[in-house]
Amino acid sequence: MKNNMRKKLAIFLGVLLLISISLVFYQQHDQKEIIKTTLVWGNLSPIPQTAAISKIEKKGSAFTREFYISFSDSQSNIKQWLNESIGTSKVTPTIEGDYEKNSITPGGGAQFAEVIVNTRLNTVLIHVYWS
Repeated sequence: MKNNMRKKLAIFLGVLLLISISLVFYQQHDQKEIIKTTLVWGNLSPIPQTAAISKIEKKGSAFTREFYISFSDSQSNIKQWLNESIGTSKVTPTIEGDYEKNSITPGGGAQFAEVIVNTRLNTVLIHVYWS
């Protein structure tokens, strides 16, 4: 009887481990797709290799999609990234205190795209959506 319980417990733990591993791989794939789509919808260059991504968020339903990505980097790297990105290179930002808001003509079928830079903290928030 003890061997039977041990066998059932081992099978249960094995299945639980496989589910956990699958969820980790799915989450990593999902985050890569969110970044890729966000960059297309915002007409943005790849996020700098030196950037520290702090937030990748997806919202929406079957009829809407909304993505947020936040990262930090040096001021010079952020400026270079903004200048290299088609969506922001020719945009004059609206300045509100420490924030520079770049309203972008969205691409890839999106209806909204913006990049907000906090110049004091050297952080960037990208927000795009499709509905």
